[in-house]
Amino acid sequence: TKLAIDDATGITTWEVGDKILVHGKYTAEDVTVTLTKDDISTDGKTASFSIELPATPYNPDGYYAAYPAEAYITYDSEHGYYYNTFNNTNLPLMAAYLSGSSFIFHQLTGAISFKVSGDFDEFVLKGNKGETVGYDRYNVKINSEEQNYCRETSGAKTSITAPVVADGSTVNRVFFPNGVTFSGGFTINFLKNGEGVKTLKTTESVSVARKKYRPMGDVTSYLKDYSPDTPPATTHYKDLGTTFTGATALDETKSANCYILTEKGTFKFKAVEGNDTDAKLTTIESVVVVWETLNTDTAIDAGTVIASADYHYQSGETPYIVFSTPETLQTGNALIAAKNDHGEIIWSWHIWIPAEAVTSTDYSSFIGGSMMNMNLGALRAVPATGEATIESLGLLYQWGRKDPFVGARGWSDYPSKAKVAGTEWTKSKTQTSIADAIKTPTVYYYNGSDDGDWNSTPDGTLWGDSKTKYDPCPPGYKVPVKTGSLWTQTDTDWNFDTTNHVSVFAGVRLPMAGFIEAYGGSLYGTGGGKDATYIWSAT
Repeated sequence: TKLAIDDATGITTWEVGDKILVHGKYTAEDVTVTLTKDDISTDGKTASFSIELPATPYNPDGYYAAYPAEAYITYDSEHGYYYNTFNNTNLPLMAAYLSGSSFIFHQLTGAISFKVSGDFDEFVLKGNKGETVGYDRYNVKINSEEQNYCRETSGAKTSITAPVVADGSTVNRVFFPNGVTFSGGFTINFLKNGEGVKTLKTTESVSVARKKYRPMGDVTSYLKDYSPDTPPATTHYKDLGTTFTGATALDETKSANCYILTEKGTFKFKAVEGNDTDAKLTTIESVVVVWETLNTDTAIDAGTVIASADYHYQSGETPYIVFSTPETLQTGNALIAAKNDHGEIIWSWHIWIPAEAVTSTDYSSFIGGSMMNMNLGALRAVPATGEATIESLGLLYQWGRKDPFVGARGWSDYPSKAKVAGTEWTKSKTQTSIADAIKTPTVYYYNGSDDGDWNSTPDGTLWGDSKTKYDPCPPGYKVPVKTGSLWTQTDTDWNFDTTNHVSVFAGVRLPMAGFIEAYGGSLYGTGGGKDATYIWSAT
């Protein structure tokens, strides 16, 4: 099904065959309506139908609707609530809630359209500066009290690939959830059997806002012969305010998935897979800051922790990631990612800026050796006496994955996540591969059972006895191997000091940082009756 759209005005109307998904609280009660000619008004602006609604609505408005039905996916395995979640964003998405006896639909996307002639069967559109143009999953929350058109997203894409009808008269449309601004224009490559044929490139800044429609007309006369992007011998796309040679190298002899900063400036590190210096990332097309956080409930703007990020690559040499901090150094955490020319993340790195020095501390009574004096990603160590602060909680990890998840922003049985600028982590009730987990560092995968394994091919060596390329620690550290009886102490060996939010064993004070629950992917346990301290070993 496809919504009818007037190419001159962008006005939408219903047409025969359109499918609408109506739902309440439980997905078992979902109803799909297929519109007939008799349902649709003469002007196409309204459609009327009768269905039997389920008896258990979810307040405040009871029932909700999504179009097109085939793009709708459930919020989780049982519930729809007032969320409309879509798994295909290159469509004229709409969402509605019940007002009286009517569903009032809200447009969720902006769009451009074009006609074209030529011998091609597919197009690929991307912004010239790597802008996000769509998502694998798109969540919307609309009711009488709130209109949140993009509540949370996952699987951000920097390119849209779709079939094209190149007969010169058919209108091809591209839809953008919540709109998009192409600050340096955009490029559309036209392909035949996967091979590039022609290219359309714009260079001026253009915005496509939600509910707005931008017809381009026939673009055939503007096409150029396709040629693959060939970066110059030295690639350095963005202005960092300094040259690559002036950047300070971070741990030049030890590569890792995490780097600690203690001062402002411009820095560089080798663009390799973790500590595997032979696995050089030579196919980087762009570098983005995925998220930034202050580890608290304080709102944060993009650029607060990391001001800019780029890469440098000269053919035959080691590629580098280059990034700058703001002029005033801000403590916090950030994730920087390198993307290929398809907009996929090929690797990502955690930048950690604590407020106190990270040092090695003797924890022989606990693990038989030394350990960091604070949690990975924490901004402060737990004090020797008194109450732990929210800044001591740090970040959270799935076993075997290299990328962190933002932790709690307060003391609660059911805490909210620390606020971020950029992409928040979301959850997906499915298992995935190592390769796809690397592409989606902000998706918490789980299988819905108590073991919670995200990996579709279980692998007990991802963190390893020796430091692996998936180890999340900065240079000089690794996740510890589980050896000896010190890892198997009973509850009676511990003092759970819920007043100060710490667990204590033989003088070692560890924060009650909570956990992401394996069965359902929810954040738990920094306060009240569910306080918890969890520590991963590499075993």
